[in-house]
Amino acid sequence: MDLPQDDDLHAQFCRELATLRLLSGPRRAALEQAVRRLREGADIGEVIAGLDVPLVDPLLARQGEAGPPTAVGAPGPPVRGAYLCPVGACRRVERRRAGEGPPECLVHERVLSFVPDA
Repeated sequence: MDLPQDDDLHAQFCRELATLRLLSGPRRAALEQAVRRLREGADIGEVIAGLDVPLVDPLLARQGEAGPPTAVGAPGPPVRGAYLCPVGACRRVERRRAGEGPPECLVHERVLSFVPDA
């Protein structure tokens, strides 16, 4: 399997984890083991390579996209700052709008760390 750049793949995996969990069906246990391995510091490329191809194909197909689209009719102006991986494990960067809750890292079960704009 030809894997994209590991840092981007790790961030995309984190961003897509809720959807992957919904779509995992009978492969849910394998997905949760992969999440546990990531928490323990395993290489994302090895973790993804160990999962069933049908589970990770949608993730790999979206690799390189800028992230989730901005919601239509978002509740307020953008919050001035960015949210980053709470443990520094990946390069995930999220923005949010006033009135929305902060984004979460489901891999590490923590809210992303806020860094205000300078």
